[in-house]
Amino acid sequence: MRKLRNIVLILTGVTAAVALCCPMLVVFGFLALIVPGLVLVSAPTVFVYLATTLGIQRMLPTKIGWAAFPIAIFLAFGLGWLVMRPIRWSAISEFRAEVLPDVLRGEPVILSGNVYVENGDLYRSPECDYLCTMLLDLAGVETVTVESTGLTGRKRDPSVAAFALVRTRADAEPGVFPSNPGHLIRKHPGLMRQVKGNELLKVEKSLEADWALRLAGVERIVEVKPTPADKADWIVRLVSTHTKESPRIERVEIARTGNDVQFRRSEVRHFVPSNLFYFGFDVQSGIGTISSASFGIGGSDWKSSDQSINLEPTLLEALEVPLLAELDDTRERLRREVQRAIDDPDASPARLELARRWLSLFFFDATENDHKLIARVVGDQRVKDIAGPIESVFSKGKTPIELSTAYARRIASDDATAKERSQLAKALSLMPPGTFAKPDPAHLAIWTRPEIYEQAGLFLSRLGDLDAGRAMPILGDALDHVSAKKTWSERRAMVEGIRDAYASLGPAAKQDAAKISTLILQRPSPITSGFNDVQAWRLTLARMGVSLDDLPFFPHSSQQQITRTKTQIRDRLQRIQAEI
Repeated sequence: MRKLRNIVLILTGVTAAVALCCPMLVVFGFLALIVPGLVLVSAPTVFVYLATTLGIQRMLPTKIGWAAFPIAIFLAFGLGWLVMRPIRWSAISEFRAEVLPDVLRGEPVILSGNVYVENGDLYRSPECDYLCTMLLDLAGVETVTVESTGLTGRKRDPSVAAFALVRTRADAEPGVFPSNPGHLIRKHPGLMRQVKGNELLKVEKSLEADWALRLAGVERIVEVKPTPADKADWIVRLVSTHTKESPRIERVEIARTGNDVQFRRSEVRHFVPSNLFYFGFDVQSGIGTISSASFGIGGSDWKSSDQSINLEPTLLEALEVPLLAELDDTRERLRREVQRAIDDPDASPARLELARRWLSLFFFDATENDHKLIARVVGDQRVKDIAGPIESVFSKGKTPIELSTAYARRIASDDATAKERSQLAKALSLMPPGTFAKPDPAHLAIWTRPEIYEQAGLFLSRLGDLDAGRAMPILGDALDHVSAKKTWSERRAMVEGIRDAYASLGPAAKQDAAKISTLILQRPSPITSGFNDVQAWRLTLARMGVSLDDLPFFPHSSQQQITRTKTQIRDRLQRIQAEI
C-alpha cells in the first residue's frame, strides 16, 4: 500500500509540476476535453495535501495502524485551514477598512467657489478637459484645480493645474482651449440618453464649436494659481486604485470644506483567500482570446456593491449640470466666423484661433464646399501650427489637388513646424501622378531647399512628375545631401522620397544607377537601413532599366540567394508593369 501511495505521489507531483510550469496547458485541456483540464487544475492541490498527509502519517505512532492514514488526512486539511487564518483575516481587514457607507442625495449637488478635483483616473499631467470645462461653466464656480493622482508606471506622479473662466476683452490673447469639451455628451448618462447613436459625433462636434465661439468672444479659460485642497470650498474625489496587493477602489466623493461629505458612492473589490488552502487558477483574456493563465492561492473577490460604477458619469449625475444651449447651427456659425477672421487683416489671435478649432472638428468628412476655405486657412501664416487640427480633415490619399499649392506654401514658410512639414508633405506625396508636372514656385522651393525637404522628405517623390531634365539635377543634389546626414531617422523620409522619384522616372534616370549601386554596397550605407531597403532599391534600379544581372549584391551573398532575389525582383517588376 505504501508503495502504491508513493507511486501516486510521484505521478501527482509530475502532473502538478507540468501544470504549474505551463499553465496554458490547463486551458488547452479544458478546450480539448474537460477531464484533462480538471486533472491538471487540481493536480497541484492534490499533490500538496497528499504529500502533507504522507508526511504526517510517517510521524504518527505505528500502533495506530490503519487509522493513521485517515487521521493524517484530517490533520493535513486542518493544517491547510490553520495556515490560511492569518492571510484571510488580513485580507478581510484590508477590505473592511476601505468600505465606506454611500451618501446619496435626493437632489443634485450645487458646487460653488473654488473646486478642487482629485482625479485618480487621470494618468497624465492635468489639463482643462471636458470635466474641468463643465465645472467652470457652473454658475458660482470661480476656479477649478485639478490634481492628477493616477499611477504613472509604478510611481505616483501627482501634479496640479488650476483654471478659471473669466470675462475679458474680445481682442485679448486666446487663453487655454479645453481638451475635447464635446466628450461631456458621451460621458453624461442623462445627455447621452437624449442623443441618437448616429448623431453622437455630430452633437459632440457642435458642443466643441460652441465653446470655440464662446472663447473667441469675451470669455477665456486661463491658468491660475492652484487653490490648496484645504482652502477649497468643495473637493471632488475620483478614486481609482487597481493594485493587486491592496483593495481595488472606485469611489466618487463630493465634500465641502472640512470633509463634510455631500455625496459618496463606492465600489470596493478585494481578493480574499479561501478558508481552506488550495491552488486557484486564473485566466486573463484580451481582444477576444486568452492572453495568459496562472496559479495562485485560491479564494474569491469580495465586493462592497453588486453594481459597478464609472467614475465620471457617476459624478456628472450627482451634479446639477446646466442645460445645453441649442447646438444645431454652431458649426455653421463657426465656419462663418472663420471666414470673417481670414478675410480680416486685423483679426485678433483669438479669432484666428477659430480656424484651428474649425479644422479640428472634421472627421474625414470635409466636403467640396469646404476645400476653398481650408486652402485659405492652410495658406494663412497667421494661423499657427495646424498639424494636429488638419490630421483628420482628409482620409489618407484623399487630399484634393486644389490644396496642393496651399499645402506647399505652408511647408515652404519659415514659420512651419517640423510636424506640419512632415504631415503636409505626406499628403502631397499621395496625390495623383502628374499633379506637379507644372510646379508652383512653392513646390520648387521645397525641392531645392535642403533645410525644408529635410522635414518634408516624402515630397521629393513628386520630382517624378517632372521631366528628367529638370528632375535629375535636383535628385542628384538631394541624394548627395541625404548621404551626408548622420542618422537614419534624419534620412529615412528623404530616402523614401528620392527612391520613389527615381522609380517614377524609370529608364530616364538610369544615369544615376551606378551611383546608387555604390551607395547601396557602401558600409554603412547612407540610403539603406536593412534588407527591405536594399530590396526596395534593387526594384527601383530594375525600374530604372538596370538588368537583373547588374543589380548590386554583397560579396558574401550566395549564388542561391542571388538567384532567389533576382526572381523576386523580376516577379514584382512584372506585376508593376501589368498594373501600369
